[in-house]
Amino acid sequence: MKQFLPEHIVNFLRKIDEYLNGEVQIIVIGGAAASLAYGVTKATTDIDLATELSDDLSQAIKCAQKDTGILLPVTYVGLFEPPYNYEFRLTAIQNPKLNRLKVHVPERHDLALMKMVRGYENDIQAIVEIHELKPLEFGVLVDRFMDELGQVTGNPVTIRLNFLLMLENIFDKKHVQDAERITQEWSALDIATH
Repeated sequence: MKQFLPEHIVNFLRKIDEYLNGEVQIIVIGGAAASLAYGVTKATTDIDLATELSDDLSQAIKCAQKDTGILLPVTYVGLFEPPYNYEFRLTAIQNPKLNRLKVHVPERHDLALMKMVRGYENDIQAIVEIHELKPLEFGVLVDRFMDELGQVTGNPVTIRLNFLLMLENIFDKKHVQDAERITQEWSALDIATH
């Protein structure tokens, strides 16, 4: 699959913006969100959206692809695993060259938790890069994990291990030990409810 760097994503969004007839708001998630908002330099293969594509947006995407020759997929992701209330913490992308397209991304702790749920190596690497550029807060991650990920599907033991793996990559051993102790309750409670 073709890989797209952050500058390709920005230029493609600008081209989409040119073809829109009216204002369109989108929520970008995944690797594209990490690149657009948090300085992650790793290339991505697509732009995942947490919002459905309107007719105007779909047409603008097709026109942008035809105009640029860049076949960057823009896809509505119907199933994804955000923390509760993530939509109240969205961050707007401030780009003066976007007039009609209003781009929002999950707040960085929410995005880290969303990527952690999958637990793929490239997701952990993106979280590490987000943390290196602007450190994530341990307390925020633990609180949201404990309080706002109860709806996540999948094996709770695996999700907890993914969380601890993420923390091992960005915090010291003491923080990880604290998280192991705190999250035992979450895992036990979640297993009891499944």
